[in-house]
Amino acid sequence: MRRKDRELTDMAEIFEIVKRETVCTVAFCEEPFPYLIPLNYGARMEEGKLALYFHGAAQGTKLELLKKNPRVSFSIFGENKIKLVREHACKSSTSFESVCGSGTAEIIIEPEKKREGLTVIMNHIGAPEGISYDEAGFSEQETQAVTVWKITAESVTGKRHS
Repeated sequence: MRRKDRELTDMAEIFEIVKRETVCTVAFCEEPFPYLIPLNYGARMEEGKLALYFHGAAQGTKLELLKKNPRVSFSIFGENKIKLVREHACKSSTSFESVCGSGTAEIIIEPEKKREGLTVIMNHIGAPEGISYDEAGFSEQETQAVTVWKITAESVTGKRHS
């Protein structure tokens, strides 16, 4: 990272950003260009590593790409505020927080693990509203109707500019 003064190295601080935000852009390996898409997610720490959970349809481009190559990159950003300087454009700047990383994605097959993943997603999204869910709230039919997958991060960096 070029600007070491903006680098976040404390995983607890990085995870606070991850918990606060709700959209993660994931880049999948594809030729001739990467396939990049913003997704809602749920997050938690698992054995000291960041785990990001996603859900969606049982078919589609994301799943086809994951089956071909499970290595992905991701980006989460927030607190984005542009500070314009009317008199001199080059003095303008942006304040932000961001988390970037890469890891391996896996499609979750077992129904109990899918319910667990769905609970992580919904609790992440519901947290700002004080809404929580438990695994019992997902029926077998609902669980079977969706695909749940997760990224286990192998590398993570954080950055903040105020």
